Amino acid sequence: MRLIGLDLGSKSMGIAITDSQQTIVSGLENFWYQKQNLHICLNKIKQLLVYYTNDVQAIILGYPTDVNGKKNSQTLLVEQFYNLLVQNISCKVIYHDERYSTKQATYDLKFNLGLKSSQIKKIKDKMSAVVILEDYLSSLKWSKL
Repeated sequence: MRLIGLDLGSKSMGIAITDSQQTIVSGLENFWYQKQNLHICLNKIKQLLVYYTNDVQAIILGYPTDVNGKKNSQTLLVEQFYNLLVQNISCKVIYHDERYSTKQATYDLKFNLGLKSSQIKKIKDKMSAVVILEDYLSSLKWSKL
C-alpha cells in the first residue's frame, strides 16, 4: 500500500507518493490553487485516491510549527485542511512534523543538483512533500528498533 505526502502552503500544495512497498518516494506535483481555497485541494486528493484505487494506506500531512514548536497561521490552515480531509475521505490522515522540510528541499535542489532559483521555485513544494514522506518513513523504521 502506498502513502501520499502533502506539503500544504497558502497557494500551493506539494504532493509526493511512495511505491507500493513504501520504499521509494517520488514527487508527484506542485498543485497551485486559489489562495486558501482548501476545497480545491480536497478535490485534488479525491482524484488521487480514485487514480490509486484501494492502494493508498494513509496521507501524511506536513504539520508546520515555528522553531519552538508553537502554532502559527500556517499551522491553523493545515489543521483546517486536516479536518476537511477526515470529514470527506475514508483514508487515514496522519500529521508529521515538517519543520525545515522546505529548507532541506531547497538546499538539496540548489547545492546537490545545482538548480537555479527559477527552477527550484517550480518544484520545491513537491520536493518538500518528498522530504516529509521520507522523514515519516524513516521515523517508522527507527520506532521499530
